[in-house]
Amino acid sequence: MAAVSKFLLLQLPQEDILGTIRLMDIYQKISFSLISKRCKGLIQSLQIKAKFSSVSINNDIRMFVTLPEFTLHIYFANSTMRNDGQKKILRAPLYVSFDFSHHLKRIGFKYNDWLEHFQTIFHCPSIANIQFYYGSSEYDLDEIREVFGATKKLYARDTGCYANNLMIFQKFSLIENLNIRPDMFQDSRIPFNILQQNYATLDIICDFNNTKEMTLDQLLVINSKIITMENIRISPQDLSTFIKLWMKGSNPRLENLNLFRTDSFSYDSATVMKGIKRKEIKQGKQMEVYRRDGTCATILFGAPGVQMFVWFD
Repeated sequence: MAAVSKFLLLQLPQEDILGTIRLMDIYQKISFSLISKRCKGLIQSLQIKAKFSSVSINNDIRMFVTLPEFTLHIYFANSTMRNDGQKKILRAPLYVSFDFSHHLKRIGFKYNDWLEHFQTIFHCPSIANIQFYYGSSEYDLDEIREVFGATKKLYARDTGCYANNLMIFQKFSLIENLNIRPDMFQDSRIPFNILQQNYATLDIICDFNNTKEMTLDQLLVINSKIITMENIRISPQDLSTFIKLWMKGSNPRLENLNLFRTDSFSYDSATVMKGIKRKEIKQGKQMEVYRRDGTCATILFGAPGVQMFVWFD
């Protein structure tokens, strides 16, 4: 649709305009919304509501807007300069592309302008999660935080610099949900000050062919409510000790512990539960243990691993 026809469209009655733009595809709607404030308001009035949006940062920056029927992939063609510390400073993107096929330009539109525009027309006022990957260490974290703001969930991977990896947790400290990999830290040891944070959920992920160890001391300092570990090595003896110490009052915020393995390893329930007073629900598969304050936990042993559910009612 040529630009002149778009402006002619605006001369029609309101209902005719809305009827026409409803027939546009999503890319035409976005293009139309950039013509003027009125056009932006018209698209906003269609109530195209995103479920959530997220930002992914590696060598470049991408935004994902999850709509009811599909996810819109937005790529920002970088236009950057270096600051005194040789970090990339975000300038107005050269252009924005959607699903690597539809390109749009808006002279003078900076990253935060594009972000505000998408959040407005898709009724999505905040970023659900920010993801840091290899290559993102080139960016200034203060500027990333300033542009994209606070987020409740953080995905953190090795950015290419251990110091930068740690700095992420200082710059994005007010998060509720954290997803990390041990290999982003020196010697694959997750620092205690990260494990001690009061996250709602903590996911620690490894590949099946690159498992990492977690010590009993690390496990005991975790303050998260829901803990999920995939391909993390915790010895049966340490798991047994952890359960015994939980029964005595450790990890008081714990609601759910999930230990999954996708390799050939599996926990033997008899070894883990040796010396632990319990109520067998299903022999060797499901049992209940009680903390000294009366709180009950159900422990499940199965093919993917071990799960522990704490019942506070």
